[in-house]
Amino acid sequence: MITKSLRTGTIALMGLGIAAIAATSGMAHSTADSIQCGIAEGSERGMLALEGTILSPVALSGEYRFSIRSSGNGGSSNISQGGYFTVAANQATPIGKVLINAGSAYAIDFDVTANGKKLDCSQDVASLR
Repeated sequence: MITKSLRTGTIALMGLGIAAIAATSGMAHSTADSIQCGIAEGSERGMLALEGTILSPVALSGEYRFSIRSSGNGGSSNISQGGYFTVAANQATPIGKVLINAGSAYAIDFDVTANGKKLDCSQDVASLR
């Protein structure tokens, strides 16, 4: 689970796809199968954008759960997403995304289940290559 306190300063702008992932900070999660996953964050339309992302060396399908609890000056929210996904080989793919108020405190749970294995993908992603 990622938990972020109230932030000050600006968050780098987040583009789409690989450019967004490359611009973020933190570490990616890697398993013995070289599946990587994590949370990319940035700014979009003045909001904090949080995006669950996965990269696999082979085509992959499975299920995901992406939950965010946030609070700030504008109130609080609980957002849950989930379902089935399919990703192409060697292509960083977003499989969940939310926008929350910039400066909010938040906690994220992002899990991926594929090939009978459950991965905790709740950490920040630096880059997926």
